Amino acid sequence: MNREEILNSLIKENENLVYKIASKYSRYYNLDDLYQVGIIGIIKANEHFDSSSGTKFSTYAYKYILGEIIEYIRKDRNIIVSDEIFNLYKKYLQIKDLLFSKLEREPMLSEICDFMGLNESYLTKVIESVAFTKSIENDRESYLDNTDDIINKIFIDDELSNLDESDRLLIDYRYYKGFTQSETANLLGLSQVKVSRQEKLILSRIKNNIII
Repeated sequence: MNREEILNSLIKENENLVYKIASKYSRYYNLDDLYQVGIIGIIKANEHFDSSSGTKFSTYAYKYILGEIIEYIRKDRNIIVSDEIFNLYKKYLQIKDLLFSKLEREPMLSEICDFMGLNESYLTKVIESVAFTKSIENDRESYLDNTDDIINKIFIDDELSNLDESDRLLIDYRYYKGFTQSETANLLGLSQVKVSRQEKLILSRIKNNIII
């Protein structure tokens, strides 16, 4: 095969990997657009890949695909959280602390919304928008991790797809959006103790299923 045929074959073989990485950010961006950006990552990975290294191409290409998608999102103006949203998020944190002191327990999201005079779905979007912006920066720092970390990430993503909806949301909020246990508890309508216990069970199950 010539170089173009080899590249087309690599793209076809790794389509699912590109979609898997892109789908993490598809709530805020068009999946097909992210997929096309991810393909650029495959092209760049192919230019630098050493087939004699013993590393699978998909493992090597993961960082390139993720890196291209993250940089695309960071450069897009839509990712910039407006001052209004960010100030509302800071007010949410202040009210949350105030109610915690007053109630002597973690306040529920509904209680915070009542105090602020906001709709729950709207405040949830505010929290998630700020968390999404933070997660992009965290992902940007982590996509240059070593190969073992990247392999683990691929396996973990596979395990997450097998979780039921409530468990997947819990892990998504905690480890992909960066929410605290109390924030996750508010969003899921659970107690912080319940979130803590369930989180440990899920992580233990994932760890037992992963083979490095």
